[in-house]
Amino acid sequence: MAIDVAQFRRDAHRIEKWSVGWALLSLAVWGWFGYRLLMDDDQGLGGDADGGHALVGILALAVIPTIIAAMTMVYAQVLFRLARQAKPAVN
Repeated sequence: MAIDVAQFRRDAHRIEKWSVGWALLSLAVWGWFGYRLLMDDDQGLGGDADGGHALVGILALAVIPTIIAAMTMVYAQVLFRLARQAKPAVN
């Protein structure tokens, strides 16, 4: 079975760009969470005020792009390794 190594590399670069985008989004949401946490007046994560519930929601939202960023980074690395190990297609 012939494998197109150039296609693997193009896919890996595209996925790598997506992973950088997800990482930037993740950093922005974590920054938002940190800002809200520092600006909250001793409410903490489990406070009775609405601010505490908002912090938990922001924390949950921060975890999702972090996981997606990690998964896309790993997937890009797998594609790069496959491209390195694959034999070029003979025309």
